[in-house]
Amino acid sequence: MTLKVLTIKKSAEFKNIKNYCKKYHSNSLILTESKTSTKHLLNKESGKNLQDFCRVGTTVSKIVSKSSCERNLIKRRIREATKSIAPQIAKNHHDYVIIAKKQILEVDYKKIYNDLKFCFKRI
Repeated sequence: MTLKVLTIKKSAEFKNIKNYCKKYHSNSLILTESKTSTKHLLNKESGKNLQDFCRVGTTVSKIVSKSSCERNLIKRRIREATKSIAPQIAKNHHDYVIIAKKQILEVDYKKIYNDLKFCFKRI
């Protein structure tokens, strides 16, 4: 079963997930997970429930790097790893927030991919 991966964009949704979540830490990132709220389960156009999806958001704060170029590079790497991992491993109707740690600056894409896969399997 493959899931459709949707994006979390609103700050309020990030905060809500942070308050009611499970967390798992790896060397370079933190993965938080919570169930998707019921208001996101209904498709407004068709009036039917959405089928297989999960929502993923990425956070890289200025504590990680002051440079926006470095933060955006990290976000792109995390998003790319999420595209290949989440459809197979993520749970249906769950929200995930990926928070980058400062150590993520020293690692390459392969390590980010492995850390993210490890967290998804554990959570």
